[in-house]
Amino acid sequence: MVHLLEAHGVRVFSLSRDCPEVDAFSFWDRGVPFVLLGTEKTAERGRFDAAHELGHLVLHGEEQVPHGPEAEGEAHRFAAALLMPAADVLAHTPRNPSTNWILQAKRRWKVAAMALAHRLHELGLTTEWQYRTHCVDLGRLGYRKAEPQSGLARETSQVLGKVFAALRAEGTPQADVARDLQLRAADLSDLIFGLVVTAQNGGRSPLGPGTAGRPQLSVVR
Repeated sequence: MVHLLEAHGVRVFSLSRDCPEVDAFSFWDRGVPFVLLGTEKTAERGRFDAAHELGHLVLHGEEQVPHGPEAEGEAHRFAAALLMPAADVLAHTPRNPSTNWILQAKRRWKVAAMALAHRLHELGLTTEWQYRTHCVDLGRLGYRKAEPQSGLARETSQVLGKVFAALRAEGTPQADVARDLQLRAADLSDLIFGLVVTAQNGGRSPLGPGTAGRPQLSVVR
């Protein structure tokens, strides 16, 4: 999802870790779309948040500031349809899907178990009673607010990754980048946290004997 957004010109950044109550946020600035994603949620829920914000950008446009339950519902349905296309879900869902099937099938679409349960009900593949049963079962197993034993890695930014890799290769530290952008180093870190894989120089010359030009890495505790 992050790569899809960036491929279409959306500037993707992370939300400050000081705002855990905000899942994601999007806006237009002089014709340029921006999406800010929280980084504390699971990878599946982060993907849904990204698709949800794309829904706001596409459905509500630059001039309309989305607000209220109606706009949120529209963006939610957009995200569900984008990540779990109706034709694909219909083709792969058995009759009377069980909770265990949901836990296995969510890996196909890389979504949260609760999101898949809701999508099945939305498409008429489960009854109201079955949907409520799935929600109770998933909640009891810890899937209401998390994805236990997920194993899915959070998505990173290709654009920011390439930019900061090039800057590191030039010997430009992140502190200098923050200064040039007139930001505090901590604020810049918040904007790219979880979206960029960073490396720390180990103190030796990257062109020293036996290094073959590769950067030295060290564990930062």
